[in-house]
Amino acid sequence: MEFDLRLSIDVLERTPGALRALLQNVGPELARGTEGPDTFSPFDNIGHLIDGEETDWMARARIILAQGTNRRFEPYDRFRHRTRNTQRTLDALLDEFSRLRA
Repeated sequence: MEFDLRLSIDVLERTPGALRALLQNVGPELARGTEGPDTFSPFDNIGHLIDGEETDWMARARIILAQGTNRRFEPYDRFRHRTRNTQRTLDALLDEFSRLRA
């Protein structure tokens, strides 16, 4: 399949609603449950997506568009969101992700 920007944008726009439908009002056991060390819970996944929205993927896309695809990037800290979100709820993260993605 050839890349289609319109279809990609459609999926990106629907992502917050799909995640909200799956995760809104789930209990803490499910929201924060993991499969072990260095794995992500649903809570972690949404926090990670927020971090990417704010600091990573659009910034990298702009660099690629300006400088080409042969650019080496600094490693992305995939656990950076954990410190920021310790006192937050999953529903609050879902709200923030929806706002950022819009």
